[in-house]
Amino acid sequence: LEASTVDLAGEFTNMIRFQRAYSASSKIITTVDDMLREVSDLKR
Repeated sequence: LEASTVDLAGEFTNMIRFQRAYSASSKIITTVDDMLREVSDLKR
């Protein structure tokens, strides 16, 4: 068998970084959605 060229530690670090970025983006989208809902309610 050939030796793997994948750096597991590096890939795991990247996965955690992307997971945190995704989570932060999700929170931002939720916050913006809540703000837009509040603005919409103020117009009524």
